[in-house]
Amino acid sequence: MENFNLYFEIFAAAMGIAYVTLEVLQKRSMWVMLFITSICYGIVYFITGLYAMMALQFYYIYMAISTFIVWGKNSRAGVKEEQNGTGIEIRKLNPKVALISIGISTVVFVALGFIFGLTDNPRPWVDSAAAVLSMLATYWLSRKYIEQWYVWLVCNAISIWLYITQGMWPTMILYVAYTIMSIIGLILWNKKGVRISD
Repeated sequence: MENFNLYFEIFAAAMGIAYVTLEVLQKRSMWVMLFITSICYGIVYFITGLYAMMALQFYYIYMAISTFIVWGKNSRAGVKEEQNGTGIEIRKLNPKVALISIGISTVVFVALGFIFGLTDNPRPWVDSAAAVLSMLATYWLSRKYIEQWYVWLVCNAISIWLYITQGMWPTMILYVAYTIMSIIGLILWNKKGVRISD
């Protein structure tokens, strides 16, 4: 059973690499890969007792389905972009959205930290921080805010430490790759991004 868990985690990590590669390129198909990755990691996190990260996968599944549909309806960001492969659309995060989304994230972080502190979660506060930062960054990604990459960098650093402490080596390697891809994504979006309005 232990070997199966390891191989399944490796498979989930491979799906995560495919997802983040498509994210950097801002391809609509990234949401399909996020859906698959989220199902896989929901199982992995349940097995390891990281319940905040497990709960996060339900949010990811929702975001994957809803954003895939929304981007598909948007001719600039959806099918047209997939067909011609040109342009990365970006938005500048406005202060109101930043304050509201960070405020909500803070409340959710505190709530999750307390709730999962009552379970057998080995790192409830770190788990909750990684989950909430992931939620925030994914929401900003769905809106194409370039600032999402900065959130991912912080989230990935926290996650790497979390997975090292839990001995989740394939997932730790995945998050090192996520960190590298976040840097590449930030550079690419800054260089090739086409600014669009909200």
